[in-house]
Amino acid sequence: MRYNAKGVNMIKKIRPLVIGIGVAGRRHLEAQLNLGIKTGIYTTNPQTAKSLRAQNNIIVFDNFEDGLDWSNLVHVCTPDDKHTEFVAKALKKRKVVLCEKSFTTNLSDALYLQKLAHQYDVVIIVGQNYRLTPTFAETRKRVLEGQLGTITQIETTYFHDRNDYQRRYSDRNFLYIGGSHALDLACWIAGEQVVSIKASSENKLNYQIIVKFSSGLKGDIKLDASSPRSISGTDLIVYGEKGKLVSHNKLDKLLFYKKGAKLPQSILLPNTKTFTIPQEVKIVDDYLLGKVTSHWPLPAVDEAVNLIKVLDAIKKAISSGKSEKV
Repeated sequence: MRYNAKGVNMIKKIRPLVIGIGVAGRRHLEAQLNLGIKTGIYTTNPQTAKSLRAQNNIIVFDNFEDGLDWSNLVHVCTPDDKHTEFVAKALKKRKVVLCEKSFTTNLSDALYLQKLAHQYDVVIIVGQNYRLTPTFAETRKRVLEGQLGTITQIETTYFHDRNDYQRRYSDRNFLYIGGSHALDLACWIAGEQVVSIKASSENKLNYQIIVKFSSGLKGDIKLDASSPRSISGTDLIVYGEKGKLVSHNKLDKLLFYKKGAKLPQSILLPNTKTFTIPQEVKIVDDYLLGKVTSHWPLPAVDEAVNLIKVLDAIKKAISSGKSEKV
């Protein structure tokens, strides 16, 4: 990898390889193709390979090593528990990695990948693209500008339709699926480190979590995939001395409840029904091409590992029934 005088990654041409052609992988593939970039795919499914070979601007690799050698950016979009295997192989070949959330499903894997990233001096970017949701991004902006005054509490919820979850993720840990959204969002809005956790869970589909940030700020997080829901997704409520801001990732309204006012101010924002993955992919491509100086707000490896440490502390808190330090 080459760098310019400002330390920005500089490559002349993006050669992306997408690993995992599920829902997320296909969106990553579409995003790269829509940017006019020839994209590699690694798949072991003969039918998938055949259908993709018929499409323009796609190279299908039956052999992972061949695809890795061709690429300079690896999109890891496999099921969460397979991330470590592919991220590690890419790092050892010094390929930039864009890994979908959750980064890993346990702390030991996260620490292993962090060590590799630093050892090989390679960038890992994690696709926490809820940070790109217009209502959430606007909430953070208004918090930083002081619209709420001193922040007193943050609430996030990740509710997933039970039937859809069982169909798509029946063998995957909902703490990491839901928690990677809701916890990261709370930490990003707060801009602080979590220092302790209290948590409970009835059936590993329903979690009640209280986090304490370094300033003493409290965050309440609820994760639930045990009920049918008309709208699945993440809610965000930020409370402050001057009122509260309320938003949802699938709605285009940000509501501001000013203290003492009877009705909220409704702020309409664009991009309601479009996915944030195209924005995520463009941010990474522009960063690697030197068009921008940062891949912010998408986190790099150290920040991603901190989130896994919080998720690990939640498991410990549930097991012990006590508050756990992070």
